This record gives sequence, C-alpha cells and structure tokens, in this order.
Amino acid sequence: MKKLSILSILLIALYIISRIYIWRSGPVSFTEIIFSYMPYAHLWASGQRPYLDQWYEYPPATIPLFYIPHVIDRGTLKYPAIHLDYLQSYRGILLLVDIGVFVMIWKVLRKQKAKVSIFAGGLVYYILATAKAHHFLYDSMDLTFAAAMTLGAASPLLFSSKKVSTFFSWLGYFLAIALKYINAPLGWIYVLLQRKSFKKTVIFGTIAFLLVWLLPLAYFRSSLSVSFVYHNMRGLQIDTAGATVVRTIDTFTRSEEVINIYKNFEMKGPVTRQVLKVLNIIFPVSILAFLLYSTFLILKSPEKNYAKLSIQLTLSYVLLFMLVGKVLSTPFLIWHILLLALYPFESFKQQLFFTIPSLLILGVSMIVVPFFMVGPLTSYIVSAWVRTLLFLYLFIASLIMLRKKSGAL
Repeated sequence: MKKLSILSILLIALYIISRIYIWRSGPVSFTEIIFSYMPYAHLWASGQRPYLDQWYEYPPATIPLFYIPHVIDRGTLKYPAIHLDYLQSYRGILLLVDIGVFVMIWKVLRKQKAKVSIFAGGLVYYILATAKAHHFLYDSMDLTFAAAMTLGAASPLLFSSKKVSTFFSWLGYFLAIALKYINAPLGWIYVLLQRKSFKKTVIFGTIAFLLVWLLPLAYFRSSLSVSFVYHNMRGLQIDTAGATVVRTIDTFTRSEEVINIYKNFEMKGPVTRQVLKVLNIIFPVSILAFLLYSTFLILKSPEKNYAKLSIQLTLSYVLLFMLVGKVLSTPFLIWHILLLALYPFESFKQQLFFTIPSLLILGVSMIVVPFFMVGPLTSYIVSAWVRTLLFLYLFIASLIMLRKKSGAL
C-alpha cells in the first residue's frame, strides 16, 4: 500500500508537470482555436445560425464546445484581473476534459486490477504521449471526441452498477457521434456486448440518445446533412496511408500536386483519383468485414470478457480507420492514445509492444524531418511509410490480441 501511495504521488506530480509544459507550449504560428473555432462563435453571436444560415462543417455537439469560450470571454471582459480570452477559455475547457480522462484511465486500470507495472505504464504512456502531442492536445477538438468515445468503450469497467455503466456507455457513444460521426459503426458492437440486458440497453440508450440528439434534430433537422456534404467534398489528405501510396507513385510519374483545401493539405492528380476510387470501395468493405469479425468474436466469447472486449474492439476499429480513411490529420492521433492507455494488457512486456510503436508514430508525425534522399524516395515519404507501417503493425497486433484473449478459441 505504501509503495502504491508513493507511486501515485509520483504519477500525479509527473502529470501536473507535463500539463504545465503543455499549457505553456501551445502552437505559435497556427491554432485551430483562433483560425477556425473562434470565427464560428463570433458568427453565431452576430445572429447567424449553424447549418441554417451557413455551411457548417462539424457535427452539432461542437456548437456548445466552440461557443462557451466566447461566452466566458465576453462575460469576464469587464473584470481584467480574471478575464479569460477565447483562446484561454477553450484551452481551459480542454484541460478539464484532460483531467477527467486521466482520472478515468486511473480508475479503469484499478478496476482491471492491473499489475503495478501495467498501471504505471498506462499512465506514464498517457502522460508522455499527450505531452508529445502538446501542439494540438488543447488546441483542437479531438481530445473531446476521444474522451467521449473512450467513455463509451470503458464504461462497463469504469462503473460497477449495470444501469450506470449502460447509460454512460451510450452517452459517450452518442456524444462522440455528435462530435465526429466516425465512431457510429461501433454501435452494432456495443449492442451485441449488451444483448444479455437488452431492456436496459434500449431504455438507457434511448435516454442517452435524446439527451444528445433531441435538440439538434428538432431545431436543425435535415440541415445537419451539411456536414456530410463537407466530408464528401474532401479529397485525399496528405497524412493518410492512401496519400503515402500516391506520393510514392508520384516519385516516378511526377503527375500529382499538393493543394490546400479547407485548411488541409490534400493530394490532387490522376493517380490520386484512382486511389480514391479504390479507397471508396476498401473503406466500407473493411469496416463491414471488421464488424462481421467482431460479431464472431463476441458471440464466441464468454460474457465475463465483454467489458474488456468493448475497449479492445474500439481500439482495433480506430486503428483500422487510420489505415483506410481518406481523412487523417495529426490531431487524430489522440484517438488511439486514450484507448491504449487503459487497454487490458496482461503483461508489461505486452504493453510495451503497443505503447512504444505508438510513441514512435507520434515522434515521426511531429518532428521536422530534414530533407534527404533514401534511394528514389524523399525522407518525407519514408517517414510517412514508417507511420503507416507502424499503424498496420498495431492493427494486426490488436487483432491477434483479440483472437487470443477473447476466449473465442
């Protein structure tokens, strides 16, 4: 107990130090908060309505996320001593979310009765990985999405009460959809995992859905589809696995170019068009195949493994999306960090086989790579391949873990 208490103090101290570092090390030249979120809040304050009066690209739960900092900014303006501008207010909200995530990871690892090495390893990994992601941890919206999605996946372990865990599982799920849409297919997996208590699932799932979606659906109705139009207009973003293939081919064809669309760098050219056609097939087919495989695992697994399967399958889904999606920006890397931090590993060695490649992905994605040639390829393309192959390794390793530990064999 004394050893655990000392360890707890050290972990909390490390977390606090890292958060001071993150707070003081935000982006200098560009931040989504000032260039994207704040202008939207100012438009809404002037009377323009999202979706109805403007083409708004984000799902509805982002509206209060982007507007509350404006309210804090205006509300504290006449008190200079405590005034928080929009940037500070938004980052402060994300800091509170981050603290909640740290507590959630802590509690889930304790509920798993994880070994001390795994408990400390998960928290240290979260601290180090998010400290490395200091440029965008509090300066994008992806931490909120990752937190909601992880809450949905981890609630069966986080809460002892079946009713409470079911409610928060669906609350996290529907809130994450209202922030990014991307996790929507996971609903089928959660229904299967909770099918033994189907009545509770229907009741608490409906309550959670209404809490998140009733007001947006009633007010905006079909106008919500505007955000889907934005997504369909997006091309192949430069950090995706598909773009890495295109850039490699372009080394020989010299047929592609990089363009800036909606503050994102995308590939354009004849090879890109062909790769997009392939991805438009691969993406839905791979998601469907994953859902079918997940169904097999769940139906063959003993019920005692369901709580852990919820986390494991959610992580595998996120890793698959990183490989087959046409959209991937650096802040998306936050998504897998939370799930990996509380993943139900059985040994510290096993944990390292996942966390070290994840840290390497963050390192490769965030360092300024000097230009040099590796055979016919530039160092930029090589670093992109390293990131892609590391994601592929994590995805395959997660499937192997699922197969071995689910009890399906």
